[in-house]
Amino acid sequence: MAKKFKITICSGTTCYVLGGAHLMMLAESLPADLKDQVEIIDSNCIKACQFENAQPPFVQINDYLMSQASVAKVVEYLRKH
Repeated sequence: MAKKFKITICSGTTCYVLGGAHLMMLAESLPADLKDQVEIIDSNCIKACQFENAQPPFVQINDYLMSQASVAKVVEYLRKH
């Protein structure tokens, strides 16, 4: 079965310091029913800070850019989609 969600976690310095470090543990924090549906990728920078009012940390889920990302927000998004 193909993965439904491609999740890219920004691990650039700003994102990492402002909460991205916790996002690195996303794979271990996912509920069992979601684990087979995601592919998690670490990126040095996803260039989201360049946007006005950008609020790190950032996660990209397929084509959706999530600002102020947290494990709880990512799981909530996956459940809705």
